[in-house]
Amino acid sequence: MNRDFSPREIEIFAAVMLHGTTTKAADSLEVTQPAVSKALIQISEKAGFDLFRKVRQRLVPTPEAHILYAEIERIFESSRTISRVAREIRELRTGRLEICSLPAFGLTLLPQIIAGFSQSHPTISIGVDIRSTVTVIQRASRNQLDIGIGASLAEENPTITRRTFASTPPVCVMPVGHPLCKLSKVNLSDLQGQDFVSLAPMDPMRRQLDRLCDEQKISRNVRIEATLSKACLDLVAAGAGVSVIDRLSAWSARHLPIQIREFEPRLDINLSIYRPWGIAASAVADAFSTYLIHETRAHMESIEKGIRSINRDAG
Repeated sequence: MNRDFSPREIEIFAAVMLHGTTTKAADSLEVTQPAVSKALIQISEKAGFDLFRKVRQRLVPTPEAHILYAEIERIFESSRTISRVAREIRELRTGRLEICSLPAFGLTLLPQIIAGFSQSHPTISIGVDIRSTVTVIQRASRNQLDIGIGASLAEENPTITRRTFASTPPVCVMPVGHPLCKLSKVNLSDLQGQDFVSLAPMDPMRRQLDRLCDEQKISRNVRIEATLSKACLDLVAAGAGVSVIDRLSAWSARHLPIQIREFEPRLDINLSIYRPWGIAASAVADAFSTYLIHETRAHMESIEKGIRSINRDAG
């Protein structure tokens, strides 16, 4: 004889314990009273001891039945806990999000986006790390993040997925009072002979700009190199020279004593979301990605309007 209880038998036994009679238990389970009585006999046989005694036409649980019911209640509580956790996941009320971003985004717009998302989902914990695009891609390939934000690179990598979500063509920034401030738009040829604050040699924007300068034989006086856009902007504000910087970082630093001008030719610099290939995103990661894209695009639109206004006034 198989002495393992079936889920249905456990449910019937618990219903009788809860309601006190087979009739009420049958009503709660939407079955007949004889079916409940028959099931109790089978359950008692499997248990190997009496579960109930009849006292004046009532079923009275034995001490052994109370012990068994306590264990069943523990199982039911675990089931309710699982259901609650599933509901919280479904409603984005629990979970953790690991985000890694390049500095040009992570130190400018990302804090505002994370704060807004966190206000809407206060029980979600979020970890943020600021690293280079190369490191962002490496961590995505190793499944060490939920959301990676970096510059869009041309190299194909089969271990990641990439979704471009915003264009950030660079602008030219110069100290207030610099001769280039008289221009409404700075062209590549205008950089000839200028003291120039450059990003690091491996930066995607730096590589594009260096290639164009080499092709058109434009010679800049690259006096200083800096790893971060913010450092370049601080150096420009201090009078170290001019620079070509992503428009998001430049706009975030507009309070500094600098001027911002559109730069031609328009360099192809984009932002992408990086994730591990072949691993489904969590509901929290999907929700954050949607929010990130919406907020970034809205913010970039306002930046475009602001830069156009500055350049129009300069012209």
